[in-house]
Amino acid sequence: MILFFKNIIKQILLRQNICFYKNISNKELLEIIKLFKPYHVGHKLIRIGGNSDGGYLMPDILDDVKYCFSAGVGDQSSFEINLLDRNIKSFLADHSVNFDVKNKNLVFDKKFIKSYTSKNSWNVNDWIDEKILDPNEKNFILQMDIEGSEYEVISSITEENLKKMKILIIEFHSLEYLGNPLVYNVIRSSIEKLTQFFDVCHIHPNNWKKKTKVNSYEFPSNLEVTLINKKNVKQKEPIDFLPNSLDRKNVKNKLDIKLDEYWYK
Repeated sequence: MILFFKNIIKQILLRQNICFYKNISNKELLEIIKLFKPYHVGHKLIRIGGNSDGGYLMPDILDDVKYCFSAGVGDQSSFEINLLDRNIKSFLADHSVNFDVKNKNLVFDKKFIKSYTSKNSWNVNDWIDEKILDPNEKNFILQMDIEGSEYEVISSITEENLKKMKILIIEFHSLEYLGNPLVYNVIRSSIEKLTQFFDVCHIHPNNWKKKTKVNSYEFPSNLEVTLINKKNVKQKEPIDFLPNSLDRKNVKNKLDIKLDEYWYK
């Protein structure tokens, strides 16, 4: 009978986007929030892409960037099209869509980017190595919005390739499940790996779904994160306020999400 009532209470809380877990403590949740904390890095932020989903904020350090790798195309490519204006060639990959290529500097492969190569997928390192023939080429961009597969890809990217990347833009999915030990360990391992080589310079919650309260902290389901290679950081100072004035809602007809101050202060 006690288990029955516990299950009913749990279902009621889930409908209110509230999750309580015993396995992951508030201290551990705060530790992972701090790993996503953004900083002023000495470069102004610019918006590349449209005024909804598919547009991102990134540091204005694109002068020596020649290439962008975009995993997860979706139904539009305003980000990559804007990069064309800066003479940046984009390699796009997504097996779930058909992309009508109308520009020689937008190269599309109908493949999922994964940790392995198969009929419908491409190992992320092989993708990079095949597209950039010069092994000394560096300072390229990696953008990923691949519906949860980012964790698998991050774990498989070699340190050699990470060191060559100037900017990363990654949408982290399923943060509302961070109270689950398996999810927590996967997500924490991913962001810890990246922050060995990069600093976070911007975060923006996707408003497709309301925030979920996990123990004492509220998490967006999806979080867009911009990271800059540490070699390009001029300073590292806390920011005072989010959202940035250049941020836009991913879904125009839904309420925006405002992150609590513990995400950035």
